[in-house]
Amino acid sequence: MDVTSTLGPKPIPLPEAPARDFMTEAEWDTLFALTDGVLPSITSTTSSSVEDKNGSIVLSDTQFEKLVDDCASALSNRPSRERIKEYLEFRPSEDAKFREDCLRSLAIVPQRGQLARVMNLLGTYAGSLLLTGYWTPVAHQPTHVRHAILQSWASSRIIPLRTLSKSVAQMAQKANSLHSRFFQEISGYTDVPYDWKNTEGYAYEFVQAPAGSGTHEISTDVVIVGSGCGGGVAAKNIAEAGHRVLVVDKGYYFPPSQLPMTQESASHYLYDAGGVYFSDSASTGILCGGSWGGGGTVNWSVCFRLQDFVREEWASEGLPLFTSSDFDDSMDRVWDFIGASKDAIRQNARNQALLDGARMLGWKGGVVEQNTASKEHYCGRCHLGCNSAEKKGPATSWLPAAGEAGAEFMEGFTVEKVVFADDGVTAIGVEGLWTARDEEGGVHKPESARLQRRVFIRARKVIISGGSIWSPVILAKSGVKNRNVGRHLHLHPTNLLSAVFGNTDMTSWEGGIITSYVNEFENLDGRGHGVKLEPTCNVPYTTYATQTWRDGIDAKVLALKYRHLGSWISLTRDRDTGRVYPDPRKGTPRIDYNTSDFDREHTLEGLIALAKIAYVARATEIRAHLPHLPPFIPKDGGKRQAEHEAGKDPEFTDPDFAAWIKKLREVDNKPPAAVCMSAHQMGSCRMSANEDSGVVDMRGKVWGTKNLYVADASVFPSASGVNPMVTTMALADWISRGVATELD
Repeated sequence: MDVTSTLGPKPIPLPEAPARDFMTEAEWDTLFALTDGVLPSITSTTSSSVEDKNGSIVLSDTQFEKLVDDCASALSNRPSRERIKEYLEFRPSEDAKFREDCLRSLAIVPQRGQLARVMNLLGTYAGSLLLTGYWTPVAHQPTHVRHAILQSWASSRIIPLRTLSKSVAQMAQKANSLHSRFFQEISGYTDVPYDWKNTEGYAYEFVQAPAGSGTHEISTDVVIVGSGCGGGVAAKNIAEAGHRVLVVDKGYYFPPSQLPMTQESASHYLYDAGGVYFSDSASTGILCGGSWGGGGTVNWSVCFRLQDFVREEWASEGLPLFTSSDFDDSMDRVWDFIGASKDAIRQNARNQALLDGARMLGWKGGVVEQNTASKEHYCGRCHLGCNSAEKKGPATSWLPAAGEAGAEFMEGFTVEKVVFADDGVTAIGVEGLWTARDEEGGVHKPESARLQRRVFIRARKVIISGGSIWSPVILAKSGVKNRNVGRHLHLHPTNLLSAVFGNTDMTSWEGGIITSYVNEFENLDGRGHGVKLEPTCNVPYTTYATQTWRDGIDAKVLALKYRHLGSWISLTRDRDTGRVYPDPRKGTPRIDYNTSDFDREHTLEGLIALAKIAYVARATEIRAHLPHLPPFIPKDGGKRQAEHEAGKDPEFTDPDFAAWIKKLREVDNKPPAAVCMSAHQMGSCRMSANEDSGVVDMRGKVWGTKNLYVADASVFPSASGVNPMVTTMALADWISRGVATELD
């Protein structure tokens, strides 16, 4: 029984903070001095609240009072003037939780060694002069100089300096949104929904390995590596066909009663890489689900069928499956099982603004189906794990159905390789390291303090469903020699735009995350490449980690306006690709991806379209997440926006807006300085008509092997152009039914 509670779930503890010894104390001092420049204390000449004025940006009394007035007038739930002053004068960089969050962010980044070397250089007089133009090192400079240094880097012609400025600002803004002692109070945001219920999920019983020193062996018919959208569907189909199935995942299960997590816990437990992978160039941030249920646990309910023009494109590459009735049947089965429907959708302010703006401009778009079985799913925190259990993702639907049919499950098992028979061709199982929960059932204690055991799972068939980041890494580490493994990676790169609606209480953390879309620009090149316009998740750390930093005052004031802020993405069907490969030292995934000039031009057109939607929706500030571009703030107080005629393009009716759009185009979105994010990974083990051009055949079997299959989004022949959940499930349905038939 569901019981409504105001208490919320019991917080999931984080592991102890990682060691900070990858930088010296002096290097850390330099880094935190830079974050002090990102989010400085702002005070007045005569303020008695700040003793050391060198630690602040000091405004005249008149300037400071005007800033306080501006902040107060921008907020619907305005705090007292004294509280606003206290907020402006606070130095986030001195807060212990802020510093710990920065440590956690950096500890898992492959480029941390490069960062340490730069911090070391900045700590010397010669290095400081070289990189900042100041002889005195950053850590010994007053705050206003640190601030000036970051601004100079942000506009530097030297790309590594621009990248460094962006990375430090993103890290600081994320940490501040999570740990500011003012943020929740002023915005009203909490990680726990107002209607939280103690919802019980499926009663999983996970296989446990006994203590011992040797390799523990388990036998089954089919081992499925990965519990996400591919693995869940495959498990249900094969178990219901009467075969023994064992689903394993490196992640752990968190029932609905423990969700949503806090933002910091969700980043650690529900996602890989502490919340986000970064490409080798730091140009792209990639979100990848990492708990039981994979991306289906944290995705945003969106259900798109694969478009006909993409199906025809894939079929033309020698894959007739995609225009066949068999694929229709697979999509229909998935669609029905997940209850994809537009029924009971309630648009929140952010989604409604997208729909209203598109209608005003005469653009194609609409309401997008949700996998919630016709229930109103007004959940803006699915990104942190969904408490309602209404979203029919793998952990709440496919895997429980598999369990009822006899499938078994194993959490905490990191598969290191596929094991082959002596012929080097026939897969006979998988091997890896299993890590148990602790005595209290937690997963926050060090792995060394929990039972660990090497495990070999012997199976007649092996299905890799680790997703486009992990599946190619597992195949590569297993000795699969196909040169396409890890290549042809598509990411649906996105640029972001935020808008402030000064007269509207957006409360963008409430309500469905993506319940609307615009597809007017999905075919910009005449060959199916373009963009979809969609809302994006607006929980604080996702909102502020991606904001372009312009200056310290702007950043602190924008954080105050969270309640009035909405964000959207220009999601690109990318033509050009990157690759995934194992880190040569750790064996974990590394990502080599830079958005091509061809693709980013499409992304930029989508960003311009989003700006026009925000304009006709009467935003009071329009903020493209691009460097060196000030927000558009109407000089006439919104008069032209209010008078805008439906069907007209505001670029040609408002000269001020047209001038801003021109600047947007000139600024450009070239990596790595521009913020680029991705939540979709596809194609790194792509399906192909022959071994020379892909990794798996049309049945999902890995070319040149026996009994080894891949069933996840990595088998997409190219980018889907739509949110990939339904296509992933449909392909897993097709592949797993074939595997079940072979086992009969």
